[in-house]
Amino acid sequence: MNRKYIIDTDENKRFMNELTGDLLRFGHRFPAPTGSSYYLGDDGTPWTDRPRETWITCRMAHVYSIGAILGHEGSEDLVDQALKGIKGELHDDVNGGWYPGITADGHVLPDKQCYAHAFVILAACSAVLINRPGARELLDEALELYDKKFWNDEEGLSCDTWNTDFTVCDPYRGLNANMHTVEAFLAAADVTGSKLYRDRAGRIIDHVIAWAKDNGWRIPEHFTGSWEADLDCNKDRPADQFKPYGATPGHGIEWARLISQWAASVFADREGSQKYIDAARNLFGRAVKDAWNADPLL
Repeated sequence: MNRKYIIDTDENKRFMNELTGDLLRFGHRFPAPTGSSYYLGDDGTPWTDRPRETWITCRMAHVYSIGAILGHEGSEDLVDQALKGIKGELHDDVNGGWYPGITADGHVLPDKQCYAHAFVILAACSAVLINRPGARELLDEALELYDKKFWNDEEGLSCDTWNTDFTVCDPYRGLNANMHTVEAFLAAADVTGSKLYRDRAGRIIDHVIAWAKDNGWRIPEHFTGSWEADLDCNKDRPADQFKPYGATPGHGIEWARLISQWAASVFADREGSQKYIDAARNLFGRAVKDAWNADPLL
């Protein structure tokens, strides 16, 4: 086997550093003049005819915050440009919160998504860590808004979607938004020092483990307003981008990572974390068994 594929060898470290640099260089052209993120083509060319979405803009702020920590040249400026979009055209100055995105001709996309707001928290947390101007104020606003509109403390879960002016909450409930909420809450706990967000992440995780365990370690993605699993959701539209029919194996792997990260941050010993590590293994194993289709001879 090529040693660059063996974890922690010198060859592997060089290989991973090369890939990291390639990825960071690829994204340099993401910002529109107003700061929000373009989709990029295979060669990094901006697709200016597509919407500029909040979640992508936030993800780019997060990625280039990591780039700044790694010493990638120009990362801080790219983070600042993304923050300009998040605090500017993507922000709803009338109703509060953030639009899902902006169309190519400058119109806002409707509704208020938990998914996008979780990414705002993550972006702000990452920008705080590299001391970008306005990042702390953005984080404070994002956490306050999320607490008021998306988090349900009685249920220990988040709702999914409001209309644009926050007057009507959609009855749909989903785990994709809650998954990225866990990611955001773990970051918020580290940045703010508040145990509250780590506890909330754990409450979501406990729900997910119970649901997955009762479903052959395949995570039910879609639920009704009373949190009853809707296994037939979008059966007639299985390729829906954000609400695909059935279980999503990639999410099993994401949850395995998040659960492991949460357990490592909460428990000081193996005994306390064992049931969570076991659950993460089960989720990962189920996802790989369901979805891995590589030729074993390659």
